[in-house]
Amino acid sequence: MNLFLIIVAAAAGLAVAFVAVNYPRYHREMRAAESRILAGSQLLRTSHGEIEFAVQGGGPPVLVLHGAGGGYDQGLSLGRLALGEGYRLVAVSRYGYLRSPIPDNPSNKTQAALYKELLDHLNISKVVVFGGSAGAPSAIQFANDYPGSASALILISGVTEAPVPDDKPPFYIGIINLIQRCDYAYWLVAKFMQPTILNLLGIPFETYARFAPLQKQIAQEMLDTMHPMTKRYRGTMNDEEMIRGKPPSTNNITARTLILHARDDTLVSYHHAEHAHDLIKGSRLVLFDSGGHALLPQVDAVRQNVKDFME
Repeated sequence: MNLFLIIVAAAAGLAVAFVAVNYPRYHREMRAAESRILAGSQLLRTSHGEIEFAVQGGGPPVLVLHGAGGGYDQGLSLGRLALGEGYRLVAVSRYGYLRSPIPDNPSNKTQAALYKELLDHLNISKVVVFGGSAGAPSAIQFANDYPGSASALILISGVTEAPVPDDKPPFYIGIINLIQRCDYAYWLVAKFMQPTILNLLGIPFETYARFAPLQKQIAQEMLDTMHPMTKRYRGTMNDEEMIRGKPPSTNNITARTLILHARDDTLVSYHHAEHAHDLIKGSRLVLFDSGGHALLPQVDAVRQNVKDFME
């Protein structure tokens, strides 16, 4: 019993020392993250409510719709990563993320109408619509409801239907949600347990084991973009409810469509990609054998596919 108490006391002392050493760094990074997200965006009031957005770059306009745990900042990062340079990125914070509120009756249809008012405000008549992960449903809905405004539709690791058996099991989703409720918990896991958090987010351990140093750096930047996580929690929970609800409409889509997904995506199964390919007439489906949910090992191939598609 004495030995057990000594071990417990030693473990508690190490934990206190670890927190004491790292908490000041966490505090500095959170303050910097909060300043960054406030300074980098604008708010627009529309007939469908407020929406947070940012515009970067020059060239053909691309409406970038981020995934769960994101915001306009994740959208900008996703756009730059997948498209490269030469595009005018219009990135939004979807319902519940950062400063975008959740309306009383959120739906893909009302969210698509919100995007349309934003584009009208920016005097953009035609746009490439780019949806990643949980951003795919409202991207599909926009292309369906406003075919004259969508010149093309690109879906990467996109959610296109209600959860299927090969998606991440509810137990693991619950762990993700628990981490999201505490900024310090997410910061610790993202900083010191990168393989574990990426595995929860759909990148298998075996895929991570093949990451080159640059890919690990990009992965860390992606994780850091999601600080502070608590400002994205309500949006993530809203996404989960909407995904279980009415799926996006596809019968009126005329835009050329490119669908990219990895077979080893353990967060959103590649069956979502096959489902969208079956529903969207004339769509092009590219399935990678590996890459995980973020397709980080396939960045060059993703950019080449997008470049060929856009040309």
